[in-house]
Amino acid sequence: MKYVIYFAGACAPFILNNFSYASDFIDDAKITVTARNYYLDRNYVEEAPYPAARDWAQGFIIKAQSGYIAGDVGVGLDFMANAGFKLYGSSDYAATGLLPVNKVTNQRANNYGEIGLTAKAKIFENTTVHVGTLEPKLPVLFASPARLFPQAYRGIQIQTSEIPNFHLNVIYVDRINHRDSTNYEHITLANPNKRFNQAAESSGMHEFGGEYKLTDKTELSAYYANLHDVYQQTFLGVKGKKDTQFGQLLGDMRLFISNNEGKALAGNIDNQHFSGIWGIHNSNHTFSIGYMQSFGETALPYLSGGEPMHFLDTLSTDLANINERVYHLRYDYDFKDTAANGLKFMTRYSKGDNIELIGYGQQHFKEKELDFELSYKVQQGIFKDLNLRARHSTYRNNMPSTMTFKPANELRLNIDYTWKF
Repeated sequence: MKYVIYFAGACAPFILNNFSYASDFIDDAKITVTARNYYLDRNYVEEAPYPAARDWAQGFIIKAQSGYIAGDVGVGLDFMANAGFKLYGSSDYAATGLLPVNKVTNQRANNYGEIGLTAKAKIFENTTVHVGTLEPKLPVLFASPARLFPQAYRGIQIQTSEIPNFHLNVIYVDRINHRDSTNYEHITLANPNKRFNQAAESSGMHEFGGEYKLTDKTELSAYYANLHDVYQQTFLGVKGKKDTQFGQLLGDMRLFISNNEGKALAGNIDNQHFSGIWGIHNSNHTFSIGYMQSFGETALPYLSGGEPMHFLDTLSTDLANINERVYHLRYDYDFKDTAANGLKFMTRYSKGDNIELIGYGQQHFKEKELDFELSYKVQQGIFKDLNLRARHSTYRNNMPSTMTFKPANELRLNIDYTWKF
């Protein structure tokens, strides 16, 4: 919060000098209120401390974005407020990340809330600076939206698109507010399956890079990120589309190169991770195949509370173990232009093998996951834009029972509705 105050103070001369143009601050404002109902049920099918991870919660997300006061430097202010309420949550079950949990008693909070402020300035035509609460969507620093509320970071972000076809991002953050928390904490390295020496804390993280549109259907991206005294990571990506007589060909390839950095608080980190998915889209159908492989002495590092940003966002695992190879098949069907317009279906199968676990010698392990997703967006009437979503996952592995990801059958149900003002 103090950073927002400092930034606002620095911008005060511009605000006062351009007070007569302050109508843009209000006229260009946008306000949204989202009601989100979320049920998560992960039933473990083998030995585990709890029989399941199970919670049901209702959340409300308010976002208010002001316009910019006109002038050489336009300034503005964004506001975010979240309120979550427990509908069901028992200490007999493991936590799901939907609700804050007492680490001693395993009791869920009945309700929780938080407020975030972001001061912003617009410099030139297409350059903005944001200070305060941030929800970045970058290849390394990614605010995960996979629970009731998204992650939030505290820091400063600069974005510019002054150069045609090129978008540049520069960001620094020093604290994180996790999806099931109201407190800002140090940023840490995720350490599932005890892949590293420890889940090391860092004083902060910076990332910079951007995307360049080579053509209307081809985009190149490159980023560098540094979790101070833990690891550094370079990201290279290519996305493309190509029209053919058989349909539109799709491609998304990503490469992460990671090494320990500075004091190496988590010990040695040495990983090169490639992932790619290629598909063909024709009418309502999309067929895709994917492949991932991890190289190096360690697993792919990523931030605690989030997920690795390879192309595959599974429900019950991360598919990012040491030397893991992943084979992937996916099918999507969009019911557009049919009587069920607004309905979408997806199924995918992922299999990982050649997995190495620290402490288990030369043994190689396997995992697999089968997912189904059905979503519907109401197209007209009083409930227009109401979103319904159901996801089911079947996950199995032959890893020791002490590992983080356990064989399970998982169900997630979401009901979202957003009012715009």
